[in-house]
Amino acid sequence: MASEVHKFQVGVFVIVATTIGIAALVWLGASRFFEDTEPFVTYFGESVQGLDPGASVKYRGVPAGRVGKIRIAPDGRLIQVEMDIDVEAGQALKRDPSLRASLELSGITGLRYVEIDRRFGDALNQAPTLSFEPPHQVIPSARSGIKEVQVALSELYDRVMQIDVRGLSADARAALQSATRLMSDERVDAMLTDLRSATGQATRLLQRLDTMTADVRLGPAVQNATEASAELKAVLAEWRSGQTGRQVNETLAQLQRLSESVAQVVTAMQFTLERLDRTAGSFQGLSEEVRSQPSRLLFSNPPAPRATPNGGVR
Repeated sequence: MASEVHKFQVGVFVIVATTIGIAALVWLGASRFFEDTEPFVTYFGESVQGLDPGASVKYRGVPAGRVGKIRIAPDGRLIQVEMDIDVEAGQALKRDPSLRASLELSGITGLRYVEIDRRFGDALNQAPTLSFEPPHQVIPSARSGIKEVQVALSELYDRVMQIDVRGLSADARAALQSATRLMSDERVDAMLTDLRSATGQATRLLQRLDTMTADVRLGPAVQNATEASAELKAVLAEWRSGQTGRQVNETLAQLQRLSESVAQVVTAMQFTLERLDRTAGSFQGLSEEVRSQPSRLLFSNPPAPRATPNGGVR
């Protein structure tokens, strides 16, 4: 008896649960018929794999409706996707001409939904041209993110295939071979050896030239000339100011001292010029000796003593 009661309870539970489930399905299905929606349509020139009727339609990430029907367009080329959009969202779609519909992935499930968002630039011109009359107001489409990646990869592949890889490889190989032959040429070693020798000779020549011109001192002559110029400027300034006879006499005395200083300067400059002349002659003779006999640059005799203007020997 208890067993029959238990079976009866189980049967009643199953019947009630089935009735509730059927009623819920009917209510959910019927509720769509009472929704206040507006029909829109869009056309895709790519595969809509993963997009099914009932998929979400989102306006900038916000649910705005559902996909109604998916079929082939009358031209047999495009895919026609009809959408039931909420009236409020539909009003926003009609006011914004920059909105474009695209297919986006829903997570990692492989399912897709329709995303409606603003586009700019080239994306505004990606919608396919229609050769027939659409049944509802059209929302132009744009390529999906996956399609954009495919197009970019295709363009990259085309550009890579246009590169003359074989020609570049041949040029690189020829350049390496030429560089190898150049570095293995004996003339390169000879040129480097000659350059090293010429550099050493030039260094030694400059050292000897510094030694020969070490005694040439133009500093005192230049200093005297500077002082004389300063005195001359002072005299000219006093002369222009219209001073008295006493000042004129003092000016004459200053001119006399100035002339003596100038004479000393001239004497010093004459002596300096003579030394420079002798130095130039020595340098010319040294250059001729080095040009004719380079070995004498290292093994030459020391220069002979030279007399100074005071009668001494240097």
